[in-house]
Amino acid sequence: MMQEKSRRPTRSATIERPRTHAWALRAALSLATMLSLSLLGCARSGADPEPSDKQAYSAPLERAPELVEITQIESSTLEVPVTASGSTQARRVSGLGAALSGRIVALYVDVGDRVEAGTALFSLDPMPYQTALDEASAGLALARAEHANALHDERRVEHLADRRAASEARREQLRTAADVAAARVAQMEARLARAENNLERTVIRAPYAGSVVERRAHEGEMAGPDPVVILQESGALVAVLNIPEATLVPVRVGAPLRLHAAGLSAPIETRVDRVSQRVDPQTRTYEIRATVEDPSGTVMAGSYVHAEITATTAEPRPVVARSALLMRDGRSYLFRLEDDGRVHRIPVRVGAVTPQWAEILSGANEGDRVVTGDAVGRLADRDAVRISREGVAQSSTPGAAS
Repeated sequence: MMQEKSRRPTRSATIERPRTHAWALRAALSLATMLSLSLLGCARSGADPEPSDKQAYSAPLERAPELVEITQIESSTLEVPVTASGSTQARRVSGLGAALSGRIVALYVDVGDRVEAGTALFSLDPMPYQTALDEASAGLALARAEHANALHDERRVEHLADRRAASEARREQLRTAADVAAARVAQMEARLARAENNLERTVIRAPYAGSVVERRAHEGEMAGPDPVVILQESGALVAVLNIPEATLVPVRVGAPLRLHAAGLSAPIETRVDRVSQRVDPQTRTYEIRATVEDPSGTVMAGSYVHAEITATTAEPRPVVARSALLMRDGRSYLFRLEDDGRVHRIPVRVGAVTPQWAEILSGANEGDRVVTGDAVGRLADRDAVRISREGVAQSSTPGAAS
């Protein structure tokens, strides 16, 4: 009985436990309230304060005007340097064969020989052609004799016919015979002239002054239309150069050209003589030609040459200094000065470009005032500027096409 009595809770213990739980609950509520007030105060302290008469706000400071150089755009043609390579060749190179067939009996030249126009290069056996000439000569003599006889008969019958001693038919017959004999004479004269010409052509001569660069046959061989001697014209050479189709400014006839070749102490100054109107579909280049005057004889046909050509744009366009261009994301811009003293960034399309100048195809006009120099990279659209110097863009300035 004593053990069971001790296990029962007393009244005081039963009443004390609820009081403890209530106190803990009140403490938790108080702590939550304090945390909420604290967070609310932090949020209010971080928010922008409401304006009041006692608070003053300062406006953001404007950027100081940039000191810039200004250039006025002018229209002009632009000289653009173009480089090309190629080789030299003679103005004329001829493979000389025989117009007749025959056996070669003599070769008068060899590789490297220089010849004048009309110099004999090789000759064929003349015997068959001499025989043909003799036959033609004899045939002509016979034809002339027959013609003379026919004329004599015609005149005799004419006399008889006038006396009515010969018929009119006989007169016409002999007149026709005389005409036929005259035609045969003309025919034999032509045959004789051809035989003489053939005999003369058994000697093959140089058509112009030049040098022998190749010999393809020897005495005793049969000759025909195939070349026996290759002749190269003496004098000035021609530089044959290939220009890329993608060149911004096409090369035109008359463009100045500086030619460099191995062994030359100084480049050869010349001009473009010819420009091909066809682009090679394989190389995507077109051909130009220029005369090569080399008194020293250093440059030979077939020599490799390198050329510097000054190509000029076809018509005047707005031109600016390269330092005026701003490149951003693959596009080109200019800073144009407006009347309010601020600059406006304008997009432009650029054409031909040299180390100093750029051609403007669209976006800017002649007379526009644009910023040049290092300040271009520091400016933004609508920036205020101060002018330190102002000039005019002139692409003809020395060195513009170097």
